[in-house]
Amino acid sequence: MGMKMIEEIWLDRFSKNTKTAAMIMMLLGAAGILLPQFFTLALSYFIGWLLLFAALTQAYTLYHYKKSAAMAWLRPAANLLISLVFLLNPSIAIATLGLLLAFYFFMDAFASLFLADLFKVHGSRVWGIVNAVLSFMLGVLILISWPMSSALLVGIFIGITLFFDGLRLLFLSKNIGRK
Repeated sequence: MGMKMIEEIWLDRFSKNTKTAAMIMMLLGAAGILLPQFFTLALSYFIGWLLLFAALTQAYTLYHYKKSAAMAWLRPAANLLISLVFLLNPSIAIATLGLLLAFYFFMDAFASLFLADLFKVHGSRVWGIVNAVLSFMLGVLILISWPMSSALLVGIFIGITLFFDGLRLLFLSKNIGRK
């Protein structure tokens, strides 16, 4: 099997998987835009449960391997504490998510510019630049109105970025499928 054939098989699989991922991202994005407070609260609880699972897994591993050093138990204790804050006091979690989201949008803007340049041969450069500009503007908007509007903005902005990332992936998969 030649390299050309392997590349064609890989690109075909990538195109199909990318279309599925794009549609899921666009549906989640639409949910975040239409139900922002519910989406934000669900995200807060999801992160809280992930951190709780991480804390329990780390504690089990430390206990199983009989690690008795106090410093080794700081990580599961910190994850447990943070998970309890997220699960028991969602308002603090949502405000924290607002700040983290602003940071995410700034990083997403820079990454999207890099990816736009990287994928310019596949015709998705414009969508990457659009995503970068939108992500940067969303990060600024979150910082300006934090923490009062975190519950609303986290859901809407994650929804918007998921939708446009999905749209970009959809166009990328269609263009790769043609080549």
